[in-house]
Amino acid sequence: RRASARGLAQVKPACAERAGRRMAGGTGAQAGKLAQHLVVKLMRGTAGKQKLHLATLKTLKLNKAGRQVVVPNTPSVRGKLEQVSHLVSIKTLEQHNQELAGERERLRVREPIVVRHQTGG
Repeated sequence: RRASARGLAQVKPACAERAGRRMAGGTGAQAGKLAQHLVVKLMRGTAGKQKLHLATLKTLKLNKAGRQVVVPNTPSVRGKLEQVSHLVSIKTLEQHNQELAGERERLRVREPIVVRHQTGG
């Protein structure tokens, strides 16, 4: 029995993709409320973490701290994210784009301030 429990931890990406395609349609009410995609960023390192968490991060393609991926918002992906919620930050794609736009605005090149001094005469 233990071997089969460990086998469940190794989720194959192809299975997750098929499940995501099945669930992507959803009902009209669900599609209106939920975001289509999530941006997931690995905030903590993977050293010393449980094998189950490492396998989950591997299926999400998060192998180094600071990496970001865009994943579909499906029940299977949300379950994976719940397992490793203490290691990742999760935002909707819309929130992520708004933050990027704010950062671009903050860093954009502004017109220089020109000070003209009057000469005494």
